[in-house]
Amino acid sequence: MNILALVFPILSGLFFLIGFSIISIISDKKKISIISISLAFVVMIGIIFLDLLPEIMEVSNKISNSKFFKIFIIIGSISLGIIILKIFDIFIPHHQHHHKEKEKNHQEHLGHQTHLGFVMSLSLILHNILEGISVYILTLENFTGGFLLAMAVGLHNLPLSIEIGSTLQATKNSKMPIILKILLILSSFIGALILALFKINISDIILLVLLSVSLGMILYITIFELLKEIYNYKTKKEILYGIILGILILLIIVLID
Repeated sequence: MNILALVFPILSGLFFLIGFSIISIISDKKKISIISISLAFVVMIGIIFLDLLPEIMEVSNKISNSKFFKIFIIIGSISLGIIILKIFDIFIPHHQHHHKEKEKNHQEHLGHQTHLGFVMSLSLILHNILEGISVYILTLENFTGGFLLAMAVGLHNLPLSIEIGSTLQATKNSKMPIILKILLILSSFIGALILALFKINISDIILLVLLSVSLGMILYITIFELLKEIYNYKTKKEILYGIILGILILLIIVLID
């Protein structure tokens, strides 16, 4: 077992801890929450186009089955990811609201934000388990490449952790947000550890399914959750700040890669 191949996934997960810590020490959580929504939206777009889609295409090219079969697997798995989050969307406490600045809507707003935090957490746990596996495998082959990938994953995690931390603040007295935060911090490490301990040989088809399910979840959050929030806050200047920060983070990730 390569210890460094396990250390790097832990490193990428620590960026979640940094984000959660930022939320705990900043007093104006509302502005941070608005900034983090647009920041997370941009980073999610980056995950789709810079991470998941290229990896899905790379894995798909390795599979010798027919093109129709591979398209069926990808579309079906993306749909499954969307359906899974839609089911969670139904059963996780959720409140509709209109983002008015009146006190009577405050609790509804917090309920909606908390719901968003839960949905994002669930999809990112799966996504980062897969990222942890990728970091572990690459580190075994190339030390420098593994480190750079871990840093890139961590930079993705930082703005997302700020968004999740701010959205879960309404349930700070509940154990569930704490459990979700711990799982997010450890998710990359869990993926690497599973591969290291059990020496699981993940076939290209299974990997294609998992990546496509993860893509479906990310698409659901980006289109049906974050985009809706951005529209509701479209007049706030913090939305622009978040978009600019998100673009800067993606540029840094591209340079690291």
